[in-house]
Order: sequence, then C-alpha cells, then structure tokens
Amino acid sequence: MRLTNNIISKNYLKSLNKSLNELSQMNTLIAAKRKYMNFADDPINAMRAMKVRQNINKIDVYVENLREAADIFSQYESVISNVNNIVSDALVQVSQGMNGTSDATARYTIAQSLRAFQDAILAAVNTQFAGKYIFSGETVGVPPFSISEEEDTKGMLLYKGMLVDNISEVTEKRYIDIGLGLSLDEYSNVIPNTARDIAVTGLELLGCGVDEDGYTKNLYNMLGIIAKKFEENDMSGMDVYYEKLQKIADNVRVQYVGVGEKTEFINFFLERLDSEQFNLKVKQSRLEGLDLAEAITTFGELELAYNACLQIGTKILQPSLLDFLD
Repeated sequence: MRLTNNIISKNYLKSLNKSLNELSQMNTLIAAKRKYMNFADDPINAMRAMKVRQNINKIDVYVENLREAADIFSQYESVISNVNNIVSDALVQVSQGMNGTSDATARYTIAQSLRAFQDAILAAVNTQFAGKYIFSGETVGVPPFSISEEEDTKGMLLYKGMLVDNISEVTEKRYIDIGLGLSLDEYSNVIPNTARDIAVTGLELLGCGVDEDGYTKNLYNMLGIIAKKFEENDMSGMDVYYEKLQKIADNVRVQYVGVGEKTEFINFFLERLDSEQFNLKVKQSRLEGLDLAEAITTFGELELAYNACLQIGTKILQPSLLDFLD
C-alpha cells in the first residue's frame, strides 16, 4: 500500500486530536475530582452512586427534622425548668401563708405573688420558637392558652378555647420522619412506631381535668384558687389545696424528666444518622471520587505524549503554499 503525504497527514491529525481530547478529558476530571462525568462512562458505578446519593439526601432530611425537634425540645426543657422553679416557689409561698403567724395583710401579699406566678406561667406556655407555639400540640400557628372572660368562668385557663378543667385527656400528635420507615395505615394515618411524635401540649405540663375529689388538676387554676382564698383570708380546707398543689408540682417534675429522655433519644438518633451519613459519603467517594495523585500522574503522561506528538508533526507535515501566504 502506497502511503501518500495526504494519508500520513490525516492519520497524524486524527491521532493528535485524540491525544488532545484525552488530555482535555483528564483535565476536566481533575478539576471536578470525579472518575467520570457522564453516566455512560461507567454505568455500573454510576447506578450505585445514584442510590448512595439518594440515601444521603434522605438522611439530610432526617437530620434536619431531628435538629428541628432537638431545638424544640431544648426550648421545651428550658420552659419546664422555669415552670418547675415557679411551682417550687409557689409551694414555699403557700406554706408561709398557711403558717399561723401570717395575718391577712401577709396573705394578701402572698396572693399577689401567686397571681404573678400565674402570669409567668401563661407567658411560658405561650412561648414561640421560630414563629411556632411549641406548647400547641398539633396546631402551632395560634396561641394555645388564654384566659376566660365569661362571667361564671372568669379568670380560668382555656386551651384552644376550651376550659382546661373540662379536658380529660390529651391525644394530639404531630409526626416527623426520622428514618424509621414512615408508613401509613389504611386510613392514611401515620403508624406510630414508624415516625417520631414531637407534638408538645402545655396540658401535659400544667395538667387538665379534675381529680376524683373534684379539684382542678391544672397548675394555673389551682394557683388562682389558692390566691383567691388568701385574698379573702379564708383558710378553710387549705391543707387539701396545698396537698393538691404538691401533686401538680410532682407532675411538672415528671414532665421535666420526660423531656430529658426525649432529648437523649433525639441526640442518640442524630449520632446514628451522622455515622450512616459519613459511611455513605465514604462509599460515594469510592464510587465517584478521583485519586488525584494517580490522575495527575496520568495527566502528566498525556501531556508529554501530546507535546511529543506536536514535535513529530513538524517533521511529518509538509509545508504548503498556504504556509507562505500572508
């Protein structure tokens, strides 16, 4: 077969373009720090990497949900701590008012302190975090607690417009997906063990309904009743009211311990998800990431080959008339 200058030139330019293309591709991979840029370059690893990316994105959502819940519970814990301090101080004040040495003036002063405690408690359970009322259960857009202005119930606590003494139980739920495999039942309700309930209601903290003796189980209302009796210097049955207030205080302490357990659970799950996320990112790096040391070595070899190809071209390509035209 006869080799003409034209054939040699075409083959040379083809090889030169191939060398330049390989050099350019390697430069792009190094800049992006990736093994491949297109799905078709490595379909198997690309498919695996896609699944890993999906899992990482899911974990990002779970982590964000958990961090939001952790912030809420942190605020919740802070408020409960304040309420616990208030009820402890209230017990001391009531105990002093029950002392036989206290006169009507002293008891009236204590009553005003109890009224101030009521105002502090109301402000606490209407606390907002990130624009949401954290003690409002499943509906967080409106203040959960208010005071009745009706004549026969004036001054009593309301929860979403209902007298707290008329509420017997709390059933509000607000679930978030934290990676437990959130599932719904046939009625489109969340299956409890597949998600985390972060609904927080102030009724759990302050108490609701009345006990078997007909006394309110709510902290705010109980303080109001005791304050009124002190204002009127009426000490009848005060021992019973003090005992009921102690039970309410015990419930506040139980809630304080309970929120600590919930916070620990959230922190544990965050650590677990952080570990999973780290392992997935290591796997992603193995599937997609480029070994820079090896890639730079390869780039140097390709660059050397390309420069050598250019030098050879000066000997292969014959000058033509066009090279001499201005």
